Amino acid sequence: MTQPNSTILSLAEQQMLRADATLGSGNFLDRCHALNPARAVEFLFLDIPITLPDGATYRAFSLETLIEARRTLARWYLTHDVTPGDVVAVCVTDGIAPFLHYLALTSLGAAGAFVNPAMPPDTAAAYIEKNGFARIVSDARVLQRTGLAGRLPTGCELIDCSFAGASQVATLPSWWPHKPEDSTLVMLSHTSGTTGIPKAVKFEHRQFFMGKRARIGQFVESDDERLLSALPQSHSAAISHLETAVLLGVPTYVLGTPVGAAVRMALLAFKPTTVAAFPQTYASLVQSGVAPGEFSTVRRWFSMGDAAHESHTRRILAGAPNSRFIDAFGSSELGMALFRKISTAAEIAPRRSVGRPVDVAIAKVLDAATGDEVSAGRVGLLAVRAPTLTPGYWREPEITAKAWRGGYFLTGDVGFCKDGDFYLIDRAVDVIASPVGPLYTLLLEEEVQQVAGVCDVSVVGVDAADGSCVFALVLPDRLDAAHTQSLGQDVWTALHEAVKANGAALAPDAVTVAIAGDSSSFPVGATGKVLKRKLRERFATMSAALADGDKPPAGIVYLTNGLATVRRSALDGSNRNAKVSYRGSMSAHVY
Repeated sequence: MTQPNSTILSLAEQQMLRADATLGSGNFLDRCHALNPARAVEFLFLDIPITLPDGATYRAFSLETLIEARRTLARWYLTHDVTPGDVVAVCVTDGIAPFLHYLALTSLGAAGAFVNPAMPPDTAAAYIEKNGFARIVSDARVLQRTGLAGRLPTGCELIDCSFAGASQVATLPSWWPHKPEDSTLVMLSHTSGTTGIPKAVKFEHRQFFMGKRARIGQFVESDDERLLSALPQSHSAAISHLETAVLLGVPTYVLGTPVGAAVRMALLAFKPTTVAAFPQTYASLVQSGVAPGEFSTVRRWFSMGDAAHESHTRRILAGAPNSRFIDAFGSSELGMALFRKISTAAEIAPRRSVGRPVDVAIAKVLDAATGDEVSAGRVGLLAVRAPTLTPGYWREPEITAKAWRGGYFLTGDVGFCKDGDFYLIDRAVDVIASPVGPLYTLLLEEEVQQVAGVCDVSVVGVDAADGSCVFALVLPDRLDAAHTQSLGQDVWTALHEAVKANGAALAPDAVTVAIAGDSSSFPVGATGKVLKRKLRERFATMSAALADGDKPPAGIVYLTNGLATVRRSALDGSNRNAKVSYRGSMSAHVY
């Protein structure tokens, strides 16, 4: 039975939504507003208040105020001549703002091309120019922090949505809100940019909603359900989860700063039963420390995107011993997480497993050369088929065509299938070509993660004329001289043994470890994913600098085949030229 004043739809009401064949991402708000009897009860709660063009400031939303906010923002967009079929780039402060702009634009039959405000401004400008966006909406906070205004391509109009003072608004047309077709474009969401300038992924009214339709009747496990959305709120995964929350009436806390300290505060204050975040957010929570049982209200942890490291999963589950950690593997192109595996404190799922496809998906592992399905246990390219898949990349038909093989979409991942479970062992672009065969960086990372004292790690390879090199950047649990001394050697040994176990025989000086001073030493994209192409560039720069006797990039303890004893002052940056003592065949540097 639904609790009094609960905004959560009953199972019967959810089934009424499921029976609506025209329901989709372009009209869901009006349908659930008409159905939900608690439409005046606030259920979306914000850590960052938002002010709209009519001067109203919101710290929480009900379905009624959400409808009103959409109306106000849609009228504001009309003053800027937005019409059905338009695509408008949107780069606004994380929190509820991207979702509100999404609702307003779709109500006009337009689509938002959402840009994560954490994207480096030069990359954001290149992304906007590459995709031909004529207008970008942003706010004072983002513009001041990024300097994006001075980098926009010629001809791109900047529209400030800071809403300082009264704003002129237009009258809504009689047809508002727009009635979408199945193929109506509702959003463009960019990829992480791991291989270069991010690509713009298309989402349509019916296709994008297929993932939400699958959750109707299944997502809510109890009448006390409470969701913490700790995803980058401009990302399609965050938009998708907020659609689900609104559709089903799930009380939700919308977090605009999805990093360790902020996530911990939200967990303790809001007491969610379900958490949705990327693996990088869980890694930052682990880095800040997880006390046994401190998140006792959590029953489900959803990890989106890449599979989480086993060691992180164990530590997160320690904070909520009765919970499940659900790796929901997907990407922007997949439209929803199409694989899932479940871990509990008593039983952790196998390393690098992403589990089995969800019921709307079919998956295969294909031979890279022939495109044929490989036998069980053989490594190949992961390919999927599902109704949630993107119709393609915006204005990039050639790249769209290359992403498909025999009716299946290539995710860009390398893996294998064993006993019905799928395992992802690397991104295709990150595989190291060693003299005796491929080395998979994600497998190497899992081995390093088992070393005591390692909080996080990223491994890359560099293919050189005289052989391959393996480089690991490690974030320690703590940073002090004694810990760094032993950790560097332990990681180097584990990495070297892992390379040997995978069949490669690299020389000792071909395996290099760097201990990061803090998480900022990792080059990350807008979604927090480590950009391994940038890490390869960094390793090449460091190697060249060391060969010339110069300094590598700042903030790193650099070790090669040995261990270092480093003064504390060097680690905290107060003495950039501190001495480093060493023994064994090695070199070590602190900057």
